[in-house]
Amino acid sequence: MDALQRKKKFIIDVIYIAFVLVIFYFFMKYAFGLFLPFILALTVAAALQRPVNFICKKTPLKRGIVSVFLVLFSVTIILGLLTALVVRIGVELRGFVQYLIIQLQDIPSFIAKLESYVSSHLSFLPDRIESAVTSFMSDKVDSLLNNAGSGFDFSALRTPLLGVWNTVKHIPSTIVAIVISVVACCFMTADFATVRKIILSLFRAETRDKIIRSKKLLVPSLSKMAKAYGIIIVITFSELVLGLFLLKLLGIYEGGYIFIFALITAIIDIVPILGTGTVLVPWALYCLLDGKISLAIGIFVMYACITIIRQIIEPKLVSNQLGIPPFATIIAMYVGSQIFGVLGIFILPITLVMVKLLNEEGIIHIFHKLDEEKPKPAEKIDEVTDD
Repeated sequence: MDALQRKKKFIIDVIYIAFVLVIFYFFMKYAFGLFLPFILALTVAAALQRPVNFICKKTPLKRGIVSVFLVLFSVTIILGLLTALVVRIGVELRGFVQYLIIQLQDIPSFIAKLESYVSSHLSFLPDRIESAVTSFMSDKVDSLLNNAGSGFDFSALRTPLLGVWNTVKHIPSTIVAIVISVVACCFMTADFATVRKIILSLFRAETRDKIIRSKKLLVPSLSKMAKAYGIIIVITFSELVLGLFLLKLLGIYEGGYIFIFALITAIIDIVPILGTGTVLVPWALYCLLDGKISLAIGIFVMYACITIIRQIIEPKLVSNQLGIPPFATIIAMYVGSQIFGVLGIFILPITLVMVKLLNEEGIIHIFHKLDEEKPKPAEKIDEVTDD
């Protein structure tokens, strides 16, 4: 391939990738919510095919009756668990927010304690440097105290409250979407083979082959990854609940809201790049500066135990081949959050994992493997012989 052909191929590849990214952006931004009920229905229908086929083989029941029963049974279980979970989280979260507001109102006294603590540990510096640092810190602390003197600014709650109101306004449309999803799922489950044929008939034979290969590759891989991280969330949640209850029994931790705190921290723990240290380390430092030495030590010990257990179990649960470089994860999280909001933090990294898997299997060709540098043959050195 000459230089001109390589340039043409490069330009075509760039245009193709840009086109795919534009289509993906517009679909996720404007069409994903519209098609979400049917995407969920198709996903559930595909997941129920094995039990439906098994029951139809073992019993004389018709496929339609079995499909409707399994769909309704599954939806009832899922909605029941979600309702119980949301109610429990709502009760805990309401008290937890009030607790945070009280803690935020105590910021001025904490800032004063922090200034005193830092000033008492600057004696090792030369007098001139110490006085300059102390003066600079006093000015900054006075500014913070003046801003925080009026207490917590409740106007800061305006945005979250507006978010709650917007969520409440969407409840009727959410109910309609759930009903449509359930009805569509019943039909799709009963006649999944026809749905599959219709979808595949939209593509050419070569593309159909790639779609089938992609499904066989991605569904098991992403299912294993979701199961693995689900197990990690449960383990981290259990460790946090157990650790905080133990600290409470010992009289070290006097607060409450253990379940909601453990749940929030466990969810943050699976966010790429972040971890339990994002919550536990600042909390421990705050307790240390506030004079709660025992609680700070307890939190650090709990953090160390969680980290060690995570390092042991994660390699066994999550395949290293599914990972992407940290810098790519950070970029994907930031771009995803800017384009799609909070869900983008998860959507784009997962999309990168899918692209990586498909590229490694040769289904798509976005990233080209670099040829290993072959060692240059050693130059022959003519022996110089003395005549």
